[in-house]
Amino acid sequence: MSVRVEEGAPADAPGSAMVRAATLMLGFTAACLPLYVVRVKYGPISTTLLEGLVLATIAVYIVARWREHSLRFHRTPHDIPIALLLVAGAIAVFVPADKWHALGLYRAFFVEPVAIFYVGVDLLRRPAETRWVLLGLGVGSSIFAVMNIIAFAVAYVEGTIVLGSPPTALYTSSPEVAMFLEPPLALAAGFVLFSSEGRDRLLAIAWIAFLLPALALTLSRGAYFAIAVLVAVAVISNRRRLWIAAGVAAAAVVAVVLLVQIPLVQRRFAGQFDLGNSQTTIRGRLSIFTDTLSGLRDHLIFGVGLGGYHYLFRGKISEIYPHDVWLTFWVEIGLLGLIAFAAIYFGLLYRGLRAMPHVQGFYQPLLWGALGALILWGVHGLVDSPYWKNDMSLEFWIIAAFEVVAIRSIAQKQA
Repeated sequence: MSVRVEEGAPADAPGSAMVRAATLMLGFTAACLPLYVVRVKYGPISTTLLEGLVLATIAVYIVARWREHSLRFHRTPHDIPIALLLVAGAIAVFVPADKWHALGLYRAFFVEPVAIFYVGVDLLRRPAETRWVLLGLGVGSSIFAVMNIIAFAVAYVEGTIVLGSPPTALYTSSPEVAMFLEPPLALAAGFVLFSSEGRDRLLAIAWIAFLLPALALTLSRGAYFAIAVLVAVAVISNRRRLWIAAGVAAAAVVAVVLLVQIPLVQRRFAGQFDLGNSQTTIRGRLSIFTDTLSGLRDHLIFGVGLGGYHYLFRGKISEIYPHDVWLTFWVEIGLLGLIAFAAIYFGLLYRGLRAMPHVQGFYQPLLWGALGALILWGVHGLVDSPYWKNDMSLEFWIIAAFEVVAIRSIAQKQA
C-alpha cells in the first residue's frame, strides 16, 4: 500500500465500487445528522446512531482506498490550525474531573468531524458526488424541519406551547433546531440565487419551503437576526441579477411583516430590548458573559476542559455552555483551541470570499452557500454556541469540505 500526500485531488476517473459506497455512506450520514439523539450504551462506553454511521463511513473509505493502493491525505490550507485544534482538544481531555466524559466529547466534536472533513475533501471530486451529499443533507434537514413544524402545530392545537421554550422534535430546545437548520438554508439560498440549472433552483426552492417555516417556528431571535444578515448579504452579492435580489428583498420584507403579526412572535419580542429589565434575554446573555469572563481569570490558558463548564443561571437554569461560540471554545479547550478555531473559521471566510469571483458552474452556488452558512453560524454564534453538539460539529466540517472542494474546482478548470 502506498500512502501519498497531495495538495489537491485531480478530477480522475470514477473510483471503485467501494469508493462509491463510501460516497453513498457520506451522503447518508449527512442525511442522518439529527439521529445523534439515539443513544446506545455498552458498559462504560456510550455512543450514538450518528456516531455509528460516521465510523462506518470512515471505515468503508479507508478500506476502499487501501484496496486501490491509493490511501491519500489531501493537504488543505487549514491543516496547521486543524492540528492545533486537535492538540488543544486532547489537552482539554485531562483538565476536568470527568476525563471519560471529556474523551467522549473530544471524539464526537473534534476527531470524527475532522476525519469526515478529510474524507469529504478526497471523495467529492466531481459535482455528481457533491450533489449526493447535498441531497442527503437536503432530505434529512427537510424531514427534520417537517417534524418540528408538526410538533409545533400539535402543541398549538393542544394549547401547550410555552413561550420561552417552543416545542421541538427530537431536540431539547428550539435554538438547537434553529442552529442546525441555518446552514442548509444558506446552501439552498445559494442555489436559488446562483444556480444556472433550473432543476437545481427548483429543488432549492422546495428545500427553502421546508426550512423557513420550521426556522420561524423556533421563535429564535438569534436565528431571526442571522437570517436578516444573510438576506442583506444575498442582496449585496447578487447585484448583477437585480431582479433576483429585488425578489429576495421583497420576500424578506413580506416575511418580516407576516411574522410580526403573529401574537406568539409579538410576545416573544416584547420588552427584549429593555435593558432595565433583568429578565430580558439581552440582560441574561450579558450576565452569563460577564460571569464566564470572571471565571476565566483563573483558567486563562487551558479553560475548564471539555464538559467542565457548569453555570447556574438565575439560580435555577443549568447552562453547559456560555451562549457565545468564542467564549465556549475558550472555556472548553483553552486559549490555543480558541485561536486555532478562529484561524480555521476566518480562514474559510477569507479564502472563500477571494475565490468567489473565480468559481463557475455548479461550484458557484455551492461556495456561496458555504460562505452563507459560515456567516449565519458566526452571527448566531454571538448569542449562542453553535458547533457544540454532535450534529452541528459534523455539519460545520461538511460545510468546510464543500468550500475546499469548490475552491479546488478553480485549479481543476485551469488544468
